[in-house]
Amino acid sequence: MKSTWAYVVLVALFTVNITFLPRVAYAQGVLTPPGAPAPTMKTLAQIEPRTPISTATNISNPGSYYLTTNINVPSGNGITISANNVTLDLNGFALTGNASPINSGISFTATHTNVTVRNGTISGWYIGVYDIYYSSQNTVLEGLSISSCAANGIDAAQARIHNCFSSGNGADGIDVVTGGEITDCDVVSNSLNGIYAFNCLVRNCNASGNNGWGIYVNPGTVEHCLVQNSARSGILLVGNGGKAVGNDCIGNNTSANTIDAGIYVNAALNRVEDNHVDASGYAGIAVSTAPYSTNNVIIKNSVGGNGAKNYIFNTSQVVGPIVSNTVSGIITNANPWANFSY
Repeated sequence: MKSTWAYVVLVALFTVNITFLPRVAYAQGVLTPPGAPAPTMKTLAQIEPRTPISTATNISNPGSYYLTTNINVPSGNGITISANNVTLDLNGFALTGNASPINSGISFTATHTNVTVRNGTISGWYIGVYDIYYSSQNTVLEGLSISSCAANGIDAAQARIHNCFSSGNGADGIDVVTGGEITDCDVVSNSLNGIYAFNCLVRNCNASGNNGWGIYVNPGTVEHCLVQNSARSGILLVGNGGKAVGNDCIGNNTSANTIDAGIYVNAALNRVEDNHVDASGYAGIAVSTAPYSTNNVIIKNSVGGNGAKNYIFNTSQVVGPIVSNTVSGIITNANPWANFSY
């Protein structure tokens, strides 16, 4: 009993002591604000650091620009570029206009460098993209669909043109005059040539139904392209030292011109290799009889549909043996450079 009362007394004393202990204050730091509140969100310029365009305009300062809407221009030019170091993103919109000479959807007013135009539709102009003085450098055109222009779809100087579609224009689909490369492009049903290029590499392109030459290079390299139903030669090599390698040329020279062929060479020192040529209007692979058309190498091609005119060339060329087997189709010539005729 004593033990129980002693325990109760101790608990009571402990509770009293805890209740009446002095309170201790702890430091809370400086409560005065360091300054006025400041915004923490990004500005619009930081989120989209480009200049919007919603109407026909002249770009006169370097920078990045983008369309915010479709633009139709009933008179005059569309977008004029008069500065270096410009990137114009059509942003998937259409730039449509008028075919009055010599209005163009995109025009370069002078010699400019480092201009890129991409990602949109250009139609209904006299010229779709036009380098007026044919003198700009480092031009990049990519992801453009150009159609229904009265003259050329693209008329450029030194340019890299990639993944563009140019169709139904009144002259050439793509015209490049001072060098560059044209890759992964489609040129269809243009009133003159599909691609007309000087000092260019043309690769992985499709040229179909054009009313002149499918692909013309002077000089240049054409490789891994599909060229079909051109009114004149599918591929025309002009200028020394060019190449046509690994192309498919089908049904070209629909006008049956005697100076055209599936692949026609009108120069010296060109290489025509590993092409498949079929059903050309006059000849399959032909070399001009001009005295300067010499020392062209013609190897590993397959040509059919033109009988004795599958291959036409003079003795001044370097040509692999021509194998023709019309009985069983078994290839019996072991020469790895042989051409085939069927």
